[in-house]
Amino acid sequence: GFIKELPDLFKLSRFKDEIENMEGFGEKSYVNLIEACENARTTTLARFLYALGIAGVGSANAKILARFFDEDYEKIKGAGFDEISEAEGFGGVLAMAVSSYFSDEKKLKEADGLYKELNIQAPVQNTEKSENISGKTFVITGSVYHFSNRSELKEYIEERGGKVSGSVSAKTDYLINNDVTSTSGKNKKAKELGVKIISEEDFLNL
Repeated sequence: GFIKELPDLFKLSRFKDEIENMEGFGEKSYVNLIEACENARTTTLARFLYALGIAGVGSANAKILARFFDEDYEKIKGAGFDEISEAEGFGGVLAMAVSSYFSDEKKLKEADGLYKELNIQAPVQNTEKSENISGKTFVITGSVYHFSNRSELKEYIEERGGKVSGSVSAKTDYLINNDVTSTSGKNKKAKELGVKIISEEDFLNL
């Protein structure tokens, strides 16, 4: 095959004649393939980390990891278990998966090779401020449906000037819980303090 390692995706032009002569391919298909690969060179550090296929690292926590290490690949691959575990949501199992990946000489070599082929750009910062979110403090509990996970919802709030706390207090403006009638501890606390309990749908309509 033409692709034995991830970096080979960006070296397919070496096999121009072979690809064009493949069944169902031709010059136009080859050009489209190469253009798609070239377009894929420009990406973010988070997408690169996600593409490595590290166990447990999805798109949301790849963003968290990249942001925690200041969008610096060298810092991430040089970090140990203890440092990685300080990133939000990176408990023992996930931190171990990341540190083990970059401690594996073969995997590190492949990751470095892929990184050199890419044009890594800083993520586009959403500077949009929502007057109904900016300056407000939210607590998120329970399952979410409009976002892939609670981390993604947290990121959405923070990008719009809001703050997310782990516990309900007198400073909390909203508790987001899709089960607004739940008798959970956070719901009870919110009711005691007069904190408004809203669903994701309510939140998106703020």
